[in-house]
Amino acid sequence: MKRIFSLKSIREFFGKTIERFKTYIEISGLGEIARRYFVMNAFDGALTMLGVIMGALMMHEIITYDSLKVIIGAGVGGSFAMGVSGFFGAYMAESAERARELKQLEGAMLKSLEDSIYGKAYRFAIIMAALIDSLAPMLSAFISLIPLILAYIGIIPVASAAFISIALIFIMLFLLGVFLGAVSKENIMVSGIKMLFAGFITAIISFILHFL
Repeated sequence: MKRIFSLKSIREFFGKTIERFKTYIEISGLGEIARRYFVMNAFDGALTMLGVIMGALMMHEIITYDSLKVIIGAGVGGSFAMGVSGFFGAYMAESAERARELKQLEGAMLKSLEDSIYGKAYRFAIIMAALIDSLAPMLSAFISLIPLILAYIGIIPVASAAFISIALIFIMLFLLGVFLGAVSKENIMVSGIKMLFAGFITAIISFILHFL
């Protein structure tokens, strides 16, 4: 009986927490901001890794086990740098924007809203926006590195790992475009192709830079 009551309490707690978060998202308009941050920074992470891998291919022509280690190290370091930069950049930008909005609302209502549901919703939005801005580029960069890591531990051939990573990056770019197309209710194929075009431009620039 005690166990049933405990499980019921846990379910109620999570249910109330989810409802509270839904309310915060609705009040703060976090949904639109989260989508924008996620796509923008996942895009940055994928293109950064595409540039790193293309640069390595141009320098080494054939990826070896030793160069693989360097690429993975550069990718991991770069992804963490993007994550830290994204978190603090978004945190400070959102904090300033939310503080301005809250002050305007307080001026209209002639009272402090720090401890109100509006204040709580804005603080929740700041943290979530910063986390999304941080995790999105790290996630896309890590996904890009998976074939290289698999090659490093001997699961797939080293020679083909970079090309699999590049293919994976283009798939991610296309899916990000499809997601944007679905959100904006535009043609998802056209939106996906637009994202692919950005990837091709990055690859071409990396190729040109090799000969400069």
